[in-house]
Amino acid sequence: MPHWLPYPVPVIGTVIAVVVALGLHFAAAGYVHHATHDHREQYRRRKFFTTIIAFAAGIVIVMLWAHTLKHQGTMIGLIGAGLAIALKEPLLSIAGRLAIFTGHMYTAGDRIELQKMAGDVIDIGFFYTRLLEIGSWISADQYSGRILLIPNSMIFGTPILNYTQHLSLIWDEVVLPITYQSDMEAATRILTEVGTQYTREFLQNAEHDLEQMRHQFLVPQLELKPVVYVKVTSNWLELTLRYVVDPKKRRSASSFIYTEVFKRVSKADSIQIASETMDLTLHRPEAA
Repeated sequence: MPHWLPYPVPVIGTVIAVVVALGLHFAAAGYVHHATHDHREQYRRRKFFTTIIAFAAGIVIVMLWAHTLKHQGTMIGLIGAGLAIALKEPLLSIAGRLAIFTGHMYTAGDRIELQKMAGDVIDIGFFYTRLLEIGSWISADQYSGRILLIPNSMIFGTPILNYTQHLSLIWDEVVLPITYQSDMEAATRILTEVGTQYTREFLQNAEHDLEQMRHQFLVPQLELKPVVYVKVTSNWLELTLRYVVDPKKRRSASSFIYTEVFKRVSKADSIQIASETMDLTLHRPEAA
């Protein structure tokens, strides 16, 4: 061994560990590229392998250098305990990154909500998950333009809402209030026809996603076709169209449905849209 190296084995071993880790990283990237053509799955697998390789290389390097400090055991133990406390959040974030990929919690491209913060995942780093924010002062789940940085450690003990992971569609509703004198059956028929027109193209894919979910989870019977529900209020009849939609297209979907429904309702003399207005009748006092 060279005499100019105070710790030849740890130094050489560290260099070898780094070189091997880099080699494994590029090998894993090549494997992932050929194993799947789904860009989101490629991203998830690539990040997972990177985390495992980096973690393993870190453990090897620590073990190589551990024996050089064997005579300072007490001091090193105290320092280690202090570092563990000081670096609690970063270490939890790294563990969170591992849990995200191994537990299939979410990946790049998913729309998630965590502690009332929602957005589309654009990157999962070692310490933070980056989201392109939706909502806030912007309505109907559209982008605000801000980037949310959420510590990966937040996934522990916190509910995570994933809009797109297993079932790529969610349910949404539009409401049509009509007067009691209106033709309820005609209005229901219009809502159903427009909802069917909108969902026709992707309903088959939704049924396929639901069938795939049933192979993994105990999923109850769900109705994917548009359905209209009726509710009687003190002022009008409330017709609610429930339909499936891409979570990233809720606003355009409701706009399309309302536009089509109002076009048809305006041509139907038997249907009047209700509103919170009052008719006042004034009576002049009779002359004495």
